[in-house]
Amino acid sequence: MIPGGMTPGGLGRSLPRLSLERRVGVLVVVGAVLVMGLVAALSLPIELIPSGYSSPFLRVTVPWRDAPPQEVLDKVTIPLEEELATIRGLENQYSYCAVGFSQVFLSFAHGTDMDVAYREVRDRIERARARLPEDVQQVFIRKDDDAGIPVAMVGVLVDEGTADTYNLIQNEVILKLERLPGVASVDAQGLMEREVLIELDRQRVEAAGLNIFEIAQDLQSDYFTLASGNVRAGDRKLLLRSVAGYPAPQNVRDMWITDTVRLGDIASVRYAVPDDEFRVRVNGLPAYAIRVQKEGEANALEVAREVERVVRELAANPRLGAIEADVIMSSGEIIRESMGVLLSSGRIGAIFAVIVLFFFLRRLRMSLIIAFSIPLSMVVAVVAMYFFGETFNVISLLGLMISVGLLVDNSVVVAENIHRLHQSGTGRRQATLQGAGEIALAITTATLTTVIVFLPVSLVEGQGQFMLLRLVIPITVSLLASLVVALVVVPLAVYVTLPSRSSSESGALRHARNASNALLRRAYEATFGLLNRAYSGMLAYGLRRRLDVVLLLVAALALTQVAASGRVEVVPMSEDDQAFFNVEVRLPRNISFDETIEYFARAEEKIDGLRDELDLDYLVFFHERTWGQIQGIMATGADLKMREVTERVIDLMPEMPGVRFHTGFASEQETTDKALETLTLFGEDAEVLEEVAIGVEDRLARVPGVLAVKKSADEAPNELALVLDRDLAMRQQVNPRTLAVMVGYALRGQALPRIYYGGRDIPVRIRFEEEDRQSLAELRDFSVPTETGEALAIGTLVDVRQQPSATRISRRDKQTARRITVELEEGRESEARRAVRAVAAQTELPEGVAWARLVRNVAAEETRNLMIAALMSIAFVYLLMGFLFESFLLPVAILVTIPLASMGVTWIHLLAGRDLDFLGLVGLIILIGVVVNNGIVLLDSVNRLRAAGMERTEALLEAANRRFRPIMMTALTTIGGMVPLLFGQPTQMGLSYKSFALTLIGGMAAATLLTLLAVPVFYTLIEDGRAWVGRTLAGALAPGRKASVSP
Repeated sequence: MIPGGMTPGGLGRSLPRLSLERRVGVLVVVGAVLVMGLVAALSLPIELIPSGYSSPFLRVTVPWRDAPPQEVLDKVTIPLEEELATIRGLENQYSYCAVGFSQVFLSFAHGTDMDVAYREVRDRIERARARLPEDVQQVFIRKDDDAGIPVAMVGVLVDEGTADTYNLIQNEVILKLERLPGVASVDAQGLMEREVLIELDRQRVEAAGLNIFEIAQDLQSDYFTLASGNVRAGDRKLLLRSVAGYPAPQNVRDMWITDTVRLGDIASVRYAVPDDEFRVRVNGLPAYAIRVQKEGEANALEVAREVERVVRELAANPRLGAIEADVIMSSGEIIRESMGVLLSSGRIGAIFAVIVLFFFLRRLRMSLIIAFSIPLSMVVAVVAMYFFGETFNVISLLGLMISVGLLVDNSVVVAENIHRLHQSGTGRRQATLQGAGEIALAITTATLTTVIVFLPVSLVEGQGQFMLLRLVIPITVSLLASLVVALVVVPLAVYVTLPSRSSSESGALRHARNASNALLRRAYEATFGLLNRAYSGMLAYGLRRRLDVVLLLVAALALTQVAASGRVEVVPMSEDDQAFFNVEVRLPRNISFDETIEYFARAEEKIDGLRDELDLDYLVFFHERTWGQIQGIMATGADLKMREVTERVIDLMPEMPGVRFHTGFASEQETTDKALETLTLFGEDAEVLEEVAIGVEDRLARVPGVLAVKKSADEAPNELALVLDRDLAMRQQVNPRTLAVMVGYALRGQALPRIYYGGRDIPVRIRFEEEDRQSLAELRDFSVPTETGEALAIGTLVDVRQQPSATRISRRDKQTARRITVELEEGRESEARRAVRAVAAQTELPEGVAWARLVRNVAAEETRNLMIAALMSIAFVYLLMGFLFESFLLPVAILVTIPLASMGVTWIHLLAGRDLDFLGLVGLIILIGVVVNNGIVLLDSVNRLRAAGMERTEALLEAANRRFRPIMMTALTTIGGMVPLLFGQPTQMGLSYKSFALTLIGGMAAATLLTLLAVPVFYTLIEDGRAWVGRTLAGALAPGRKASVSP
């Protein structure tokens, strides 16, 4: 009995017949498609990544100059958290407090309208402003669109003697960039505006009977601008303002504080850049890093070109003097580079496909016909992208690139079948109709199995789903178009080019053609012909020893699993492909800023001298007093890997006790380094959290496979706490708030009303001179006013204590978080990670303290979802084949090709020493739909031969022989299209197609080599097993009838 086979449908015969009868109509349609494709290709915008995705994240940043983290938490972060928590669709809040600023990261549910969310965030911030400190002047809200990638990073190099740097850069660089069409924001790191700095001499102030609190309050209240109503002047009604402003900056020192004391008598007044404990240097020179962000709908390439144009024009600007600007990173360059890699790979793949086709078919005209199906099908995809509102970007171009190797499958099978029938003596017309009709349903099924694997993409949420859909559109449309081309255009073209029985050909031309065919035939017989004969012998032997074949395949799968365990892992992105490196430097807590500057100067001298050797285009240093970062952008095609460069940089760093180094870009929100495991404790009491965390860290340090535990408590600097004696303060009539505010004024300073001068607002700040605020002794001697007008030394009212404090405070959903980061031994990550989690699970936690994994690792979540989508794709392919074959068991024989392909994927990654990244998983899903095609066409041919009366084994051997050539052609064209991607260099943003190419190459190679052996074996086993079960059931249901139940 032949299992449910496929029979050619009416559509499979009617489409080729229609193309033969309406030749002109077919040509007109093809011409119209080509014209539409040309218009669409010229009209589609060019982007780095697909536009239209709205990231479900917002970031609120509030600068508060020099404020310690705990004060930032109490006075800024908590009020913001309470207001922001009421926003609809909010899933999580991640708060981060450090010296001088607060950040709140907001994570929204997928599907949230981010424009509405942005407006609600802005509304909640306005509500919270009344609770924020008076000197908090700015609150920034940033959308993390385009994955946070700026359209350009501009480095501005400044000579240290340049005057008025801020206004030069602001007016000549930043403003010009902000005016460009499509630019949303321009942010400059390290650029500080000059201000009028009033530094009081404490002794002179106290000698005059004054204090900083009263002086600051008087200066704030005496200088103002108020609306005062309106007055009439003749026939006109005029608005009236009451203005009391500061004089020019150079005259501020002449202001009267009392009837006898001028400001200059008790203070030094200077107009200068404020003391800045933050430095940026690029390629050995002082610099400012300017980040240019584009608007959501703006074209990245056009904006990047405009930014590059402005930067080039700055070189000819005489007002900038010694200031130089250079584009450190440009989306335009990345787009051009990425597009170049994909287009070059596509061209090479297409040429290779034509060569393969000609080698196998040995007919130039037929090879060109099949090759023509590639651009024709891709043009249809481009037209669809145009009407769907898509763009040319690295994702959509990757989809088109993938299609190059897949689009010839249908045309190859149809053309080869027509050609085979024609060579067997069938007439041109009959060979065309019969050849296309016989294979129509098989290639339809094969195409649909490739398309249907993308349905589970809906399981991947967020950005992963958005990107995958943009990848799927060109692949799906081009594959469906290739099916139509194979059934309409290819039969007509083959019919026209096939020689008729009566056609004549000149002797010389025939002799040349026969000679070339003979040469190619000898080459084919010496290679693939020999392989075909070897396969026929192996298949005949395998059909006789089926259980041996099954056991060998199972053993190979088991060996693959053992060999890959712990060596090939699934990661969001391979570190080796990243073109950026980042080294975070933590310095001792009591180091001075001058010592930090000296330390990084020595480091820069060593590293910058080896910049060419390390293949670095740019080397950037950022540092504060106790923290710094060294970042580098590697040259395209660099010989060294990111990890190797990072290790060299750390080795070159100067030695200093207490200095620690951390690598990678893992943030407070997300840890992607597979060598790190991060756990988080949550609770209300920070002291209890710290006590629990220290105990856990000590236990984790003894876990096998743990190299080190990052102990944040060791990095915390000491903090001075002024503990007020409230009873004494009450007796002395001292207002506690006055005391606290006065200390803040004295040390951190207080912003005063701005001076409008020379067409701009100039900030003003008051504080004590540096020598009056350097030591604990000066702090104790500060005078605080009482309500009776007297003054008391602060030291008589407070107890000054030294205590540890965190440099950074992390919170999640209004609870304080304490992170524990563990570095794992290379090669033992999985084992050590399980042991770390076991220690955490066994720890008894006090009430109010709970464990939680860090926050959502978005990349890891999307990777896991993609793996689930791959499993769902297998199920969908099975259901589709069951529907079309009218059998539940027959598709199982074809599905065997999927684990065989996975063996190839695993071994090729293992041999290449690479992990399977996100794009590799995308390739795996595509592979699921591709590798079953050969099995479908093979078994369809077997069923046809058996229906014609051929015995099963003979039909299997004949079908394998017939399908060997088309299977090899489709496999080689697909593999050939991926080879250029394999050897392409990663882009500057670290985007690499190597894992993707390895997945398709390894999977297709393994599936192709084993399909012709494994599928027939499992086909016979399943058929015999079904027959045995049928006989057994028949015997059981008819006990009186004698039935053989032997398998």
